[in-house]
Amino acid sequence: MSNDATGAEAPVMAVHQEGSGPPVIMLHGGYGCWRHWVRNVPALAEHFSVHAVDLPSYGESAAVDKAMPGEDYLDLVYRQIVGRFGDDEPLRLVGFSFGGAICTYLAGRLKDRVSHLAIISPGGFPPRETGIRNMMSYKAAFGDEELMRKTIRHNLLQHMLFFPESVDEEAMAIQRYCVDRTRYDSRKVSRGGGLRENLATITCPLMVLWGEKDDFDFRPADEMIGQIREVVPDLRLHRIEKAGHWSAYENAPRVNGHLIDFFKSAG
Repeated sequence: MSNDATGAEAPVMAVHQEGSGPPVIMLHGGYGCWRHWVRNVPALAEHFSVHAVDLPSYGESAAVDKAMPGEDYLDLVYRQIVGRFGDDEPLRLVGFSFGGAICTYLAGRLKDRVSHLAIISPGGFPPRETGIRNMMSYKAAFGDEELMRKTIRHNLLQHMLFFPESVDEEAMAIQRYCVDRTRYDSRKVSRGGGLRENLATITCPLMVLWGEKDDFDFRPADEMIGQIREVVPDLRLHRIEKAGHWSAYENAPRVNGHLIDFFKSAG
């Protein structure tokens, strides 16, 4: 097990790597880091060389200019991926939310280099005029540990996890770690549109995982899945039972099973 961010100078894109075999690249969600996959990496590492990324300005990666446009951010991630995986070895991509939007961009640009694309409740849809997210401010909570814990728990239940018992100390610690290390606005990508356009250009099989409880007026599951199906009619879709948006944490065994089966299937 290794982490590229152990040196004195943080890399542009830190990568947590485990396992051996065909490479699987995992991209986290907004206000996240590679630890969004903490319940998934060990299972996948039994079959693949897993590369769980800290995207630029997240986790242990170096900061980028906060004013960087979403298009430039996507290009930076693309160049980092090409630099790390510069040969012709097929790549398997999985992205969650913000990371899902980035993965569709990468798959469209890398073309035949990508053998499998899995997206979990992806971002990248056009902004919606309806829907309210009842979120508390992390910025307002800094310096007040009691308020920060309240904010983290509230926001996890509003946006990430459905069942109160899922908000355990591990989830709280992951979210706090990630909030402290988020230095870029993921909405420049996740709310920037482009998902459908990118999916229309992919050349690999697509699997979509979506938590059964990840269904709100600001993110209506059937409508958004339908938009994906319009451009990729033969997608493989699995609704993850007993899970909300962060289904890879809330029902990790089910998500792990689908990912392993998909990544082992013929491209």
